[in-house]
Amino acid sequence: MEQEHILDAINIDKSELYMSDIQDIVKDKKKFEHFLEKNKDEFFSLILLTLTHKSFDEDEAKDLFEAILNHKQKLNDTLQRDVGISVATLDYLQNIQKILLFPIIIEESIANFLAESTAKDGLTNLYTRDVLEVFLEKEIGTAKRKKSYVSFAMMDIDDFKEVNDTYGHQKGDEVLKTIGNILNQNIREMDLAARYGGEELSVVMPNTKVEEAYEIANRIRKAIESLHFDDFTVTVSIGISQSTRACSSKTLISLADKALYKAKENGKNQVIVHQ
Repeated sequence: MEQEHILDAINIDKSELYMSDIQDIVKDKKKFEHFLEKNKDEFFSLILLTLTHKSFDEDEAKDLFEAILNHKQKLNDTLQRDVGISVATLDYLQNIQKILLFPIIIEESIANFLAESTAKDGLTNLYTRDVLEVFLEKEIGTAKRKKSYVSFAMMDIDDFKEVNDTYGHQKGDEVLKTIGNILNQNIREMDLAARYGGEELSVVMPNTKVEEAYEIANRIRKAIESLHFDDFTVTVSIGISQSTRACSSKTLISLADKALYKAKENGKNQVIVHQ
């Protein structure tokens, strides 16, 4: 269930709109209206993200998709055949708008396999940073449209270098793997946990204010604190930020990072909310 939810967000695998379905949606007015009603806040963004793997805000996506449909009709009239929505999209966005500079065409079944095999970090079983960035950007956009919030947690394993130096990298890998399991067990279905880099881990919490995010993060912190690895234990420091109306994903990550450093400076093994 979780895999379906996350890959829906990046529209590569189990999505609201399958790539192979879009041609039918374009041809069938009833289907088009059904999906428009079902995803009215992000319908056109979903279509273009599925077709191009590139994010557009809803207003821009709507204008582009209408232009693509007009372009498709012109191509059909010129070539006297249905060129298909994928070809029309590629031609319009690459050759006319020059938005797609280096498009890559992959058969859908292969794209699905690649998505399943590369979406998660092999050691921690957490999502990769690439998936995190796409998911976070999408959720911030959704939060702005729906006037809700996204909270973001940046987490660092305290004194992890000492674990590697004292017990070896295999034991360090065991720590990372175990903490990854803790994150997956303690987040909600709507959340996404990722390995941001090295011993830095992160959690995106959609439709969540910092007060609730703090409770989730502190539950994770306590669960990690209670772990035992042979003759040592580990702790984590966590920084939390909350989106604003003008917030970008880069800003949200930066604010959580600042809160994380404050948690380190204050003695580690604690959760700090950016003020």
